[in-house]
Amino acid sequence: MMRSGPRIWRLVLGGYCVCCGGAAPEATRPADNALPAGPELGGKDRGSLAELARQLRSGLGGARELNLATKGLGPALGRLLAGSPDLAHVSLLDVSDNDLGSEGVRALAASAQLGVLRDLDLGGNDIGDEGAQAIARSSTLTGLETLNVSGNSIAESGASALAAPTATRLRSLDLSMNAIGGAGARALARSTLPLEALYLLGCEIGPGGIEALADSPRLGSLRVLALSGNNAGDQGAQALAKSAGLSALTTLDLCANGIGDAGALALAQSAYFKHLKVIELYGNDIGTRGAASLRKRFGTRLHL
Repeated sequence: MMRSGPRIWRLVLGGYCVCCGGAAPEATRPADNALPAGPELGGKDRGSLAELARQLRSGLGGARELNLATKGLGPALGRLLAGSPDLAHVSLLDVSDNDLGSEGVRALAASAQLGVLRDLDLGGNDIGDEGAQAIARSSTLTGLETLNVSGNSIAESGASALAAPTATRLRSLDLSMNAIGGAGARALARSTLPLEALYLLGCEIGPGGIEALADSPRLGSLRVLALSGNNAGDQGAQALAKSAGLSALTTLDLCANGIGDAGALALAQSAYFKHLKVIELYGNDIGTRGAASLRKRFGTRLHL
């Protein structure tokens, strides 16, 4: 099953909680995408590579989900997992916050054991552009449907690589908290991936990058677009309001983007957004007039 949403909604951008400005509304709060608990490390060596290696040698019992998040095991974790035959059965793998770096991710990407992997969480591993490129070029990770690479020091070249990967089934991509800039957003706008969810929170995209996404003829399958903290301004909001290509969206997150009444009015008067169930606008500069127009158009679907 595709997992919808980054866990990083709790991070703060410009003084506001990403996606929420406070507690995330239940309608848009991302499900905790730490993968369902698979085999857990145990004993006094819990979390150590030695203990993990022992358990892998003992076998995972055909487990299809493996959660190793936030253990800080370093690049050696990638090498260890890459060589484990038991990972041939794993379809959901969470190795977020493990200091894998590009070395650890290169090992995973080259592994012959990950052919059935569908959900991969690599958030917070400092993989950089080199790691992103390794994922994109992998001949094993071609079946990925959900990929989280948030908070990984990825810039334009890494984003461009991920926009044109061999994983042509990818439906959900989380690049949040990576400085991909407008150029990275333009690469994503040209992507032929069948994306249904795209998370770009705090990516330094700016209004130009948002215009590229809004003008893209290739993002018609998107249902969720998260753009918190990207300095969209009224210009970016107006571009989105005119986007026929994004008319299938059900969730639009524009929190903490410096949007004022002009942008709010454009969103409220848009000929599109007919399928929106949630529009997030916390932490903007919207005044009374803009807020009234938004409430009239979106009612309880608006979170302001």
